[in-house]
Amino acid sequence: MVGFWRNFFNGCFVSFLSFLNMFSRLGHGSIEFLIVRLCAVLILSYTLYLASFVFLAEEVNFNRWSAFFENPFNKAFTSLFFIAFSIHTWLGTWAVASDYLTPRVFGSMGKFLYISFRAVVAAIIALVLTWAVIIIW
Repeated sequence: MVGFWRNFFNGCFVSFLSFLNMFSRLGHGSIEFLIVRLCAVLILSYTLYLASFVFLAEEVNFNRWSAFFENPFNKAFTSLFFIAFSIHTWLGTWAVASDYLTPRVFGSMGKFLYISFRAVVAAIIALVLTWAVIIIW
């Protein structure tokens, strides 16, 4: 039985190394694509988790809601949600801005609009993420 588990864990380790090797061979856009999709799955998971609490609770009032968020797992999951949301937003707005806020579309104002837009998005993401962490913890 020990041999089975040793082979199982060695196989898992080799699979994990193969997975990391796959990532090292991907191009820059492919990694960002996968990161956005991973963040989307995390955001969906959190949304379903929160919705299940709301719909399965007998009554949602302030005390129950506060008790729900006092749980360290819920605090960590909520923080992870906001981090994933920030990454998803940053990469998503980069994709939109790099396609549409260009000198090809806006002439000489394109670069200025792109940099201004990215600065505003970065400020909003930083504000929301900071605010969320302060409130959660």
